[in-house]
Amino acid sequence: MRDAVFALMVLCVLPLAIARPFNAYLLWGWTGLLVPTAYFYGFMTDARVNLTFAMLTLGLIVLGKVKWRDYQPNRVTWLYLLWALHATLAFLFAYGNNPYNAQYYEILIKGLLFALAMPFFVRERMHFHAMFIVIALGLGIHGVLNGLKSVASAGGHNMLGPAGTMLEDRNHLSTALALALPILFYLQTYAANRLLRIAYLGGFCLLVLAILGGGSRAGFIAVSVVGLWLVLTTRRKGLALALVMAAVVGFFAFAPEDITSRLSTIKEADEDSSFMGRVIAWKISSAIALANPVFGGGFHAVQVQTIWDTFKTAPSLLDLLNLPVPVFSAKAAHSIYFEVMGDLGFVGLGLFLFIMLRAIWSGLNIKRMAAQLGPSFQWARDMGDMLMLSILAYMVGGASVSIAYLELIYVIVMIMELLRLHLIRSMGNP
Repeated sequence: MRDAVFALMVLCVLPLAIARPFNAYLLWGWTGLLVPTAYFYGFMTDARVNLTFAMLTLGLIVLGKVKWRDYQPNRVTWLYLLWALHATLAFLFAYGNNPYNAQYYEILIKGLLFALAMPFFVRERMHFHAMFIVIALGLGIHGVLNGLKSVASAGGHNMLGPAGTMLEDRNHLSTALALALPILFYLQTYAANRLLRIAYLGGFCLLVLAILGGGSRAGFIAVSVVGLWLVLTTRRKGLALALVMAAVVGFFAFAPEDITSRLSTIKEADEDSSFMGRVIAWKISSAIALANPVFGGGFHAVQVQTIWDTFKTAPSLLDLLNLPVPVFSAKAAHSIYFEVMGDLGFVGLGLFLFIMLRAIWSGLNIKRMAAQLGPSFQWARDMGDMLMLSILAYMVGGASVSIAYLELIYVIVMIMELLRLHLIRSMGNP
């Protein structure tokens, strides 16, 4: 039944997408974040819905339905193009017999392509709000559903994301959901309708429950960053403090013992075999980078057993820790930084870090310019703060999970850059 309903919905919105390219672009982003086919069991299971809207959007651009002169030149576009070029060369020069190489290269390029198309469409305040709503109704839906299941099962639900995607793993999904929390907080602040404000607030709470109920230490750290930032910096400190206190009290009052005991191992990292396994994966990733400093070993090379065995005794950046030679099988890098280092080399890591730092720089400039423009641009300052928080949650929470190629972070960085350009234009014509 749900397959038929969704198929009918797609048929209904297609004319709207064709008539207005911005609609097609929003549907491209929404279906990419939601992955609706993961929730189907019938004839729509193998439907390429996201590809359909992606090709429709790009086709409308090529056919001139979107004017090329409307593209907003910006430095993040050039960074993304350089990042894509370097990733392509790393993909081509990668070690052989790597089943992950093409898979994760495709994930990265698809995410960058969506972000690179954004300057065609996102220019005014309405466009920025529309992008936030797409994130809330895309990625946020996964959190809402898992949050409701956590409540219904009293914390016994085993959180999983859409099957066959990077977010299927609960650690990846938990960290990604933490990035969506500031987006929901912003929408709750600026929604004009009272019922919508309540809905966004409820969604925020359910995402927190999903993250904490998932038992992911990376997600716990990321959501802690979000909570602390909101309490210390937001203008709505009362609401932020109430949300944080409710989350803490509710979690420790109702969370199952296996989840609380798992999170308590954060302070005992040196005695945690899971954590030490990650450190060894970091060591081997750095060894791959030392042997291939420019292009690395290829996407997720550290997870290939033959490559793992080749480098488990090789010189690395973590030799001073005197780690034992691992006897277990190959593991994921479990860190966005060591992931990029091993996959794309030190040059790739430098580009990755520069993209993140560029976004933080843009956030600081947004705050300064919004203050100069006055109260009518308070929305831009708040939006910049929430985007900055999403980036910080990603950089902190991502230190222990392999989500360097998560599409959402490249979308957020581009939104930040375009918001900065919007304020620059506004300062020229207040």
